[in-house]
Amino acid sequence: MSSSFYLIRKDFILTRKYLLLLLLFYMAIGYSNLDSYVVSALFPSMLMLMNACSLDVQHNNQRFLVSLPVPRHQLVLAKYLSLLPYAAISLICTVLIYLAGVATGRAIEPIAWRNLLLLTACFPLLAAFYLPLYFWLGQKGIQIVNMIFMLLVMVGFTALSSVTPKLPGLFDWINTVNTDNIVLWAIGGVAYLFLLYCSYLISLRIFVKKDI
Repeated sequence: MSSSFYLIRKDFILTRKYLLLLLLFYMAIGYSNLDSYVVSALFPSMLMLMNACSLDVQHNNQRFLVSLPVPRHQLVLAKYLSLLPYAAISLICTVLIYLAGVATGRAIEPIAWRNLLLLTACFPLLAAFYLPLYFWLGQKGIQIVNMIFMLLVMVGFTALSSVTPKLPGLFDWINTVNTDNIVLWAIGGVAYLFLLYCSYLISLRIFVKKDI
């Protein structure tokens, strides 16, 4: 587990030059679209992940890392564990956007915690499709994959931002939906973890057999 910590730290060191600028830009965009601040929770986490993977490819870090006395499954696991701090940073930034709206009088309704947490949880699901492609394509096509995923995130953000005002009851329904059905939530949680685990196994199988 200590190896995973240092590998995650390596990603943050790689992205430190871009991280502050990226987050400030995101928060400015989020504040200007304060009515849809919850929808934008996916944006910074996905950007951080793609930026870290792109820099890995750019510096050819995979070739260096496999030469270290670290098993390949640890390298793959570290990428998946890095989703947690990315999601946490994204969540914190979105809350700061809301607090900035409260401080300036633009936000008067209570923060929609359930909506925010659900959309933050969507980030690992997107990453579950992105990371196998990253390990598979490497230098050959990761830029194309980044472009496609960036378009998907931007189109999804725009679509949800435009749909939300037209369906004001949607998020109200999510906020008031019954949480007493433990079985339903348990099934959803197991399916969620199963999808992430399958993605990890696919990435691991690809990376173990890959000639770097």
